[in-house]
Amino acid sequence: MASRKDYLRRVEPDDAEFLKALEDVGMPRDDLTASGGVYFAQMDAHGGPLGYCGYELLGHSLALIRSCVVPRAHRGKGVGRAIVTYLIKILAAQGIDEFYLFTMDADPFFANFGFETVARDTAPGAIRATSQFTMECCDDAVLMRRVV
Repeated sequence: MASRKDYLRRVEPDDAEFLKALEDVGMPRDDLTASGGVYFAQMDAHGGPLGYCGYELLGHSLALIRSCVVPRAHRGKGVGRAIVTYLIKILAAQGIDEFYLFTMDADPFFANFGFETVARDTAPGAIRATSQFTMECCDDAVLMRRVV
């Protein structure tokens, strides 16, 4: 489980360790700098990254959670839960009440946060306009939605 000595740090979308973590699990990374996303790393007490996640704001009440990855060595320790909980909390405080994300295999994990699978053809225009919606590598991804 993530400890009290762990902390979050904002990372740039071209951070080498972030990109490597995404590459290692086959997640898209080519569009990160162009997406306007904000990304964070959960750091250990020594400043080493444990996992990453970010978001794109898509209007005044809608956000796309994206690029959530915890390297295999750090899985099962509460890292992903800590980052996603933090992002939902800060975004909700900004008035975001509708969240979307795409996942290939983490839908059970995100269901723990109240995300539900939705049909891609029901996605609002702002989600359809994102690079993740249109990238060929994400064609088979599950679209999930959470409403506060």
